[in-house]
Amino acid sequence: MIAFLFPGQGSQYVGMAGNVVDPMLTRRLFERASGVLGLDLWNLVEAGDEAALTRTENTQPALFATEMAWVEALASRGMVCDVAAGHSLGEFSALCCAGVFTFEDGIRLVRRRGEIMARAASGSPGTMAAIVGLDDNDLQRVLAEGRRSGIVEAANYNAADQTVVSGEMAAVDRVIGAVKAIGRGRAIKLRVGAPFHSPIMADGAAEFGAVLRDVAFFRPRFPVVNNVAALSEDDPEAIRECLVAQFRSPVQWVRTMEALQRMGTSEYLEVGPKGVLTALGRKAVPAGNVRAVEEEKWQ
Repeated sequence: MIAFLFPGQGSQYVGMAGNVVDPMLTRRLFERASGVLGLDLWNLVEAGDEAALTRTENTQPALFATEMAWVEALASRGMVCDVAAGHSLGEFSALCCAGVFTFEDGIRLVRRRGEIMARAASGSPGTMAAIVGLDDNDLQRVLAEGRRSGIVEAANYNAADQTVVSGEMAAVDRVIGAVKAIGRGRAIKLRVGAPFHSPIMADGAAEFGAVLRDVAFFRPRFPVVNNVAALSEDDPEAIRECLVAQFRSPVQWVRTMEALQRMGTSEYLEVGPKGVLTALGRKAVPAGNVRAVEEEKWQ
């Protein structure tokens, strides 16, 4: 049983689409995306500058299109999955791969998601930081210290020893200082433009919910484990609700990997750039077959 894993923001880089193994298929898919969005997405990804690609309203459709190009390239080689999951933005790729919505609707959704997130962040500036090497007791201590300066919450439960926190800048900075003060673990501020998956994004979540209601959703062809509860949903309305909740709720990636193991997954393939989820997967499933498409040798 094989699971496809789709990465989210932070995995993008200029030139990533050019590494998909079927160039003609990839260009055709990007042309479809560009037609929907009214912008030259291929040029943005392959010839644009890093600052432009890192803008969340650009990053999200660029990553989604690249990941779906990989899906089509793999399918042309007879490689399909039995189950899927995606990290934050990657959940949209997983759902599209499962047939929950069309590629065209997916590219519209992630562009609007990025625009709404960017606008929500500009109204309430914030940031995120990765906390590495702390147990849960210490994590709660540093979060409590950070909250003395404002809003800060756990945003991504990536691994047993890695949690990303998100919130107002002063509060995240205070968390970073608290990690240094206890003398264990590390705190690394991330290069992001918004406090994703935090209560600050609540207004954006409501707006995105209205966007989702205008898109046709279908039952998935195979299970997709969601970020919010690490469960798979068959009902299209329940999937919509999960995507709204995901906007402001933490990504339960540790529980997602546990759920995939309980379902009997024996192989995990990261479908997208960089291999971030591959590194996390090799921690979560030490004896498992975890690899990334960009690591493979293709004929």
